[in-house]
Amino acid sequence: MVRAEGDVTTATIAKSCGDCGLCCKLMGVTALAKPAGRWCRHFSKTSGCAIYADRPDDCRVFNCLWLLTDALNEAWKPSVAGFVLHSEQGGARLIVESDPARPHDWRREPYQSALRRWAEAPGQEVLVFAGLRGVRLGPTDAPVRRSAA
Repeated sequence: MVRAEGDVTTATIAKSCGDCGLCCKLMGVTALAKPAGRWCRHFSKTSGCAIYADRPDDCRVFNCLWLLTDALNEAWKPSVAGFVLHSEQGGARLIVESDPARPHDWRREPYQSALRRWAEAPGQEVLVFAGLRGVRLGPTDAPVRRSAA
């Protein structure tokens, strides 16, 4: 999502979405009847979100971890990496939403080794999804499936 200046949760972060908008493709938005994995009809690479000021709550509350985390450099920008990072359960679950057009990009370095290292941390879960199918990273990766609802 293209963020207006000053709308970033952490004011010290100097990152911006620019022409990325990968979350506008990968994330579902119930209020817009936009399914996950399809570009939002309101997003354009040249102008960003056409309804940004009036975007639904689904979009307002979404937090791309690349934007919010100083430790993630430009290599982790979703349009570069090929996936969007977000968290659930107060940060205990890291979700990697892979672009279906680039479902294995998370396996490239530096991504795979960092994701696996994070998955080893006590109390941390890392799930990698490409659509409904995914994997829980661990000593033995385990397949997971997201419900279609």
